[in-house]
Amino acid sequence: MERKKTTKTKETTIAVLEDYKFLDKYGNEVRVVDVIDKTKDCWFLRNKSLWILTHAGVEKLAKIAGISSNYDVEESQTIIPTYQNELEHIVRVTMKCNAKGKKPITELGGCVHSDENTLTVTGEANRINTPNRGRGYLRKMAEKRAWDIAVLKHLGLYSAIFSEDEAEEFKNPNEEKDSTLMPGSKEFEAIAEEINLILSILTKTELKETGKIIKTNIAEGKYSEKQEAYLRSLFKKQVAAINTDL
Repeated sequence: MERKKTTKTKETTIAVLEDYKFLDKYGNEVRVVDVIDKTKDCWFLRNKSLWILTHAGVEKLAKIAGISSNYDVEESQTIIPTYQNELEHIVRVTMKCNAKGKKPITELGGCVHSDENTLTVTGEANRINTPNRGRGYLRKMAEKRAWDIAVLKHLGLYSAIFSEDEAEEFKNPNEEKDSTLMPGSKEFEAIAEEINLILSILTKTELKETGKIIKTNIAEGKYSEKQEAYLRSLFKKQVAAINTDL
């Protein structure tokens, strides 16, 4: 869908959003603004003249359009998350639309929106290109990105509306800033050895030994408050991951 020209006035940008439409599961035209909450589900990114929609907003569109909340996920076999690649996660998500509309689905598997009722999109997330709130679950963020993009593309909205989870630059300006340590910062690099040590844990024995090292360093006042909080959080997540696998 072609993006219309906008000005910097709030009234004009809201009016433009009201122009965007998609087909519901019955093939009826629906306005985006009639489905989402304009105070919670979206905001306007003025420097790029784009509307940003939250994941919850995308889910609302998908439900009205008849797109399944279930999807197939295939993980990359070549890219493995490591500290060196900023814990890069890459997945391929296949979205499925169940909307038959007024006409029956074609032999090719089409739906009311397209000649095909599935769409596969690659989702990617790492510590650099992910908003602060999502850095603790990068694997899930990669899935959300791919599914959100697939839904918006399938409904013909992707040229004008983007998902908030696609990049750090799409972060809601009204959200409070996070104090999470950023990769590349001096405070982060100063504890790189401990981070790698925690991420390399594979057994309960290694878990106990690493825990002792971290606790000793904390007792000796080796870390700042941010560094200590970061290591505690990372250690807790690694403990949960190991207990799940065992």
